[in-house]
Amino acid sequence: MGILLSERTDIFHVPYGPLNHDGGMNTGFIDLKANIALIPVLPPCIGWPETRDLLRSINATLSPFMSLAAHQCFSDDQHQDQPVRLISFVTLCLAEITHNDKAMINDLATFLHSQMDHLLQEISESLQQRLHLEMVIESQPTAFHHFEVDGWSLTIFMAASGHEHHTVRATWGWGVQALINALASYHSLEDT
Repeated sequence: MGILLSERTDIFHVPYGPLNHDGGMNTGFIDLKANIALIPVLPPCIGWPETRDLLRSINATLSPFMSLAAHQCFSDDQHQDQPVRLISFVTLCLAEITHNDKAMINDLATFLHSQMDHLLQEISESLQQRLHLEMVIESQPTAFHHFEVDGWSLTIFMAASGHEHHTVRATWGWGVQALINALASYHSLEDT
């Protein structure tokens, strides 16, 4: 289990059109903060209650965040000792678009890193097993075209691996829940 902090240099453009991920179409950017009722019918949420719960948490009315993109899928892994792999990402930013400067997003990344590392260690100890879960928290410059603002966003990549789909999905689910809890902790700090 490990969590890395990273920074990209290429610019993420919002909004974006439909994208093809692993043979399935993505809907493109939808402002879920303004259209939260659409979450259950989005392709990454159909059959994936973990992603649905994550997007609802990020885009909740009182949440300081909004999501920009999300996807997950099982992939074939070439490692014989861990042949099943579930990979995902969610990109988010602060809902107040003008607050998405580099320092603010890097502070959020550092906070999430610390919180999720602590939460996942507790989960691993509680389960008395190592979680086969890797994460990258990556900041990137972002052009918010609709608002004519340049800023930054944060993408959280997760990769869970193991021998069976159901155990890999359970491990990934722990990672998603740790992210939900870490975001809620950040939100509660914002309220104080």
